[in-house]
Amino acid sequence: MKQLHLICNAHLDPVWQWDWNEGATAALATFYAACEIAEEYDYIFCHNEALLYEFVETYDPALFERIKGLVKAGKWHIMGGWYVQPDCNIPSGEGFVRQIESGLTYFKEKFGIIPTAAVNFDSFGHTQGLVQILSKCGYGGYICCRPMPAFMDLPANYIDWKGFDGSSVKTARFDDLTIYTNDLGDAVNAVKRKMKPWNDQGEEIAFALWGVGNHGGGASRKDLSELAVFMEEQKTEGVEVFHSTPEAFFAASTPQVEWDAALQPCFVKCYTSIARLKRRYAELENKLLVTEKICSYADAEGLYDYNFEAFDDAQKRMAMVQFHDVLSGTCIIEGEKSSMQKLDYALELLDKEFTKAFMGLCRDYECAVPLKYPIFVYNPNPYAEEAIFTGDFFLLNGICSDTEGYEFSVKRDGEDVPFQIVKESSCINLDRSKRLAIKTTLNPLSMTRFDVEVRRGTKRFLDRSPQTEFTTKQGTKATFDAATGALTSFTVDGKEYLKGGAFTPIVYDDNEDPWGWHMRTVGKNYTPATCEIPLRVIERGDLLTTVESLYTTGKSDIRVAYTLYKDFDYIDVTVNAYWNDPGKGLKLAIPVAEMGKFVGQTAFGIQTFTENLEECSQRFVGIESGDKLLTVFKDGTYGCSLEDGVLYLDLLNGSVYCAHPVGDLPIVDDQRFNRYIDLGRHEFTFRLELCDKAAAERKAAAFTQKPYALNFYPHGTGERHETPAVTLSDGTVSLSCFRKVDPDTYMVRLVNNTEEGRACGCTVFGKTIALDFGKFEVKTLLYKNGALTEQRSMLVL
Repeated sequence: MKQLHLICNAHLDPVWQWDWNEGATAALATFYAACEIAEEYDYIFCHNEALLYEFVETYDPALFERIKGLVKAGKWHIMGGWYVQPDCNIPSGEGFVRQIESGLTYFKEKFGIIPTAAVNFDSFGHTQGLVQILSKCGYGGYICCRPMPAFMDLPANYIDWKGFDGSSVKTARFDDLTIYTNDLGDAVNAVKRKMKPWNDQGEEIAFALWGVGNHGGGASRKDLSELAVFMEEQKTEGVEVFHSTPEAFFAASTPQVEWDAALQPCFVKCYTSIARLKRRYAELENKLLVTEKICSYADAEGLYDYNFEAFDDAQKRMAMVQFHDVLSGTCIIEGEKSSMQKLDYALELLDKEFTKAFMGLCRDYECAVPLKYPIFVYNPNPYAEEAIFTGDFFLLNGICSDTEGYEFSVKRDGEDVPFQIVKESSCINLDRSKRLAIKTTLNPLSMTRFDVEVRRGTKRFLDRSPQTEFTTKQGTKATFDAATGALTSFTVDGKEYLKGGAFTPIVYDDNEDPWGWHMRTVGKNYTPATCEIPLRVIERGDLLTTVESLYTTGKSDIRVAYTLYKDFDYIDVTVNAYWNDPGKGLKLAIPVAEMGKFVGQTAFGIQTFTENLEECSQRFVGIESGDKLLTVFKDGTYGCSLEDGVLYLDLLNGSVYCAHPVGDLPIVDDQRFNRYIDLGRHEFTFRLELCDKAAAERKAAAFTQKPYALNFYPHGTGERHETPAVTLSDGTVSLSCFRKVDPDTYMVRLVNNTEEGRACGCTVFGKTIALDFGKFEVKTLLYKNGALTEQRSMLVL
């Protein structure tokens, strides 16, 4: 007999065309209505998203207790288990794990339940990296609804979804006109319609999502009464229809078709919309991971008390902002504003903990002597790598003179270290606030001290003579067009990798829709911005040179600056945009000389992309050249494409808040003022480098989680804390997280983001374990009571 599992839900976006507070009131109303119906009728109400349950627990404790009773009675099913339904493209692999952890921890603590079937009904596409994460977080099934068939044709709606590492999870894409809901009182008609695709594909076991969503209560009395009649009618047709759960459906069924790719594309402008929020989200992700590392290290040294409450609070705020209508950029302006507040609140929490740990690690070092300024640097990465970092300090006295200034030397353990004076943030024309770029090999995942010695000398003047060609000590060459400011040549080992002017600002025509309905590429009528102030030198010294050009287009101004290093074969690029052109978007164009695979980083994996289509990449995107990768590392930008030999990086689009096509109506009323999302001031950072493909993951971590330097005056006796907390023997394996997870246990998560197996030794607090990684494998280790062990699960609940 065929089976049809009816899964009743009341899909609720906690923020979208409303702000979070209205989302909370809708959750209370929805859950109250669901309770009333569930106490009266014999059916199962299914709902996910721990945040909504937290709303109820906080604002209506009596209702929360009723729900707990229904859960125990089996009439209310805790579904999915995630904190919210996130955007499933932009979060890092670690970001997804924390989303799941925050949700499952809550449901385990409050209900004693850990769901084993995940649901993301409304998320706009799903990275293939999710498969390994789902599998190693205890999930055997996954339900999604997007991308719809109009965006992506699957061989079946029920698939065995394969991950980068070879893991798999049963995955059902549910397709229907009303997707996961139905109109009030129309459940039977909706269920009949929703059965058809499954019947057409010959499935013996199917399910249907039904219930009134977004400010609705799920089931209605009319729906349940009519469904009871429908169930009896279906028996005569040889179909058993019953109220069910996602877990029950997956337990009863097995997909017959494999799928070894991402579930993409879907709403491709979401990779760029609300650009400033995406960058702030990336900042929080990195800040959380870096702060966990330093605090765990300082805690183990007895110099800091790990604040689990602060980390939990910050992680939940991060999980909230992952919500698919926020991080994707499709909410109203009030949603953006309140979500930015949550990000800023989390960053403030973490900054306080970071500073306590940092100062704790520095405090016992030997006191500074007069006219020496100590700079302490924390390296958040588990490798001893040569790098350049900047350190700031404020001199005791300032000098205002045309001829006299300060001179410096930098020492580490009494030995001179190469450095260069660079422009500080302050614009006061007084020789007092100083910034030094310092080159050294930092200790891995630990603290390093430097001492700056100061003396009076001759005032430094910048050599502003023009320069368009640069060569590193290794022979890598970069050439610029003085008139256009574009990077025209990037030659490594005698081979040219560019074709034309790279990092050229490109303006394009856009529409008001931040989703990009019916789009597969973004933008038309590409026009290069006009170079108003050609290439000029703004930094020059023994370590680096920085040049910049200024561009204009319409009412907008753009600055592109390049920092080139004498000892390193990469170029750092900073783009400042002062954007004032509604309806216009901004990209960077990088013409490439050689075409290979177009690839980009995704959650715990590297995705091969399709040319001439909009794609979503995380911390790097690149073009393969043999075993090398012409790589652009990036921090907080995601949209990209490869069109006719040009790599485009999307920076801003021309959309308004929360508008998309509806029938044949105009997208917006153009006879009134509309709020365009990305107007205003923006800053973007990139790094261009030819690197080994296997090293890209590690280099991306180094680019986005840079060393932190602080002028700190210790008052100790000379006791040092420079023993690395975590080190890795293989430069390919990357550290995803190092954190304390309970009073006795530290967690280390490692990633092999390559197609090749790897052997790697990992040392944690002096204890070493030998590890063999499969392709794209993620391993989670626990250090407890002096023992270091591997566990399959990514979670400690």
